[in-house]
Amino acid sequence: MKRNFFHLLYIGLVLIILAVPALGMLVTGPSQAGANEVLAAAPSLRNRDGSFNTGILSDVTDYMADRFAFRQEFVTAWAKLNAAVLHTSVEDKVILGGDGWLYYDATRADYMGEGLTDGQLQSAARNLALMQEYVEGRGGQFLFTIAPNKNSLYPEYMPGYIPSSPDTANAARLPALLADAGVQYAGLYAPIGAEDEVLYFATDSHWTGKGAALAADTLLTALGRTSDYYAGPFAPEEHLGDLYEMLYPAGTDTETAPAWAGGWTYTTDADPNGGNAITIRTRNPSGTGTLLCFRDSFGIALYPYLAQSYGDALFSRQSAYDLTQMDAVGADTVLIELVERNLSYLLTQPAVFPAPERDISADRAAQGDGAVTIRLTPGTTAGTAELVQVTGTLPAGTADAGTPVYVIADGVCYEACRTMDARLGTDGFSAWIPAGETASISLLTCQEGTDTVTTCTVQS
Repeated sequence: MKRNFFHLLYIGLVLIILAVPALGMLVTGPSQAGANEVLAAAPSLRNRDGSFNTGILSDVTDYMADRFAFRQEFVTAWAKLNAAVLHTSVEDKVILGGDGWLYYDATRADYMGEGLTDGQLQSAARNLALMQEYVEGRGGQFLFTIAPNKNSLYPEYMPGYIPSSPDTANAARLPALLADAGVQYAGLYAPIGAEDEVLYFATDSHWTGKGAALAADTLLTALGRTSDYYAGPFAPEEHLGDLYEMLYPAGTDTETAPAWAGGWTYTTDADPNGGNAITIRTRNPSGTGTLLCFRDSFGIALYPYLAQSYGDALFSRQSAYDLTQMDAVGADTVLIELVERNLSYLLTQPAVFPAPERDISADRAAQGDGAVTIRLTPGTTAGTAELVQVTGTLPAGTADAGTPVYVIADGVCYEACRTMDARLGTDGFSAWIPAGETASISLLTCQEGTDTVTTCTVQS
């Protein structure tokens, strides 16, 4: 009898423990997403077209798995146990380093020296040169910079099982190609790396407020301006790292880092997400000039320093840089800040600006076999209303990576940006041309010194 009692007691306890995550939702409500996590949507009996959802049971399972009570606490406990005992990360996006340091796994390939080919980097440099040509043709100043990956500056805490090859990384090979292409580039690796003080967070993928200040000073100097934000003042501030939140969603451990304490005089028209909005417009009566800045998450800490220097500034998180916004805001300066791990965006996210005309005769070129299929996409913004985007994929062997590609539309030759589809492993092109010049389009490519004209057919 006593044995049966303990058996029943054991079964009862197990059932209670198993029921806590589900029944707890009645008390605490569904668990919320941690960090940048995307949870399964609420299940529905009907699909959008009104038909019965045959996968309803699977949807319910996914929903409960993402939202059961105390989920984030359980995940955090499991992550800390693995980190302490096995020294491993249970989150695929986070690399567990030494001495409490965390790294973003998306930077692993750069750290190992894997990335774009020399030809693709040459195409990226040429794309930037075309952007600079457009900006300077409108009387503006152009500058490109790379925000370094954390493990490029502070590799000492990276796990020993991940090999490092800094000399073959994209960011190590691109600057020389930028110089050859005449692109105005401001390097941040040397000034940040030369400081004895660590200017990146240990548990975050970004630079600190003081690191952003040094980056701003470097960029403003390259733009012919004077600033000394790095001199301070700064005050200690507690920060909850983005990588820490990914790995320990219910964790509360913060790290202390210097944050700007000098105050600002600029104002923002709108900044609803604490520097993370897609567009931020700032104004400062004591500043001068107008800035158009394309930036990513590193710009959250960077943009206030730049906003303080310029009288008017527009900060955009568009990954496909729309340079026609230069006219909309009257910008005299265009700055592009791109994090090292996303340098492929220079090829996968073609910029938006009218393609430059080129005085190149197609008469000397041989006629290519077959045809290149293109897509024509009308512009939808004020700056592209009278333009159409010509895009297409180059057949294998049509043109080496790094060689120029030209779109000939109604007898006018335009130089296109080179593109690539990283998922499909294909090379292509993109050019914004006048909308009225699409009756006859052909492609001029160069391969080992031989020019080839290929007929284009429009994809329906």
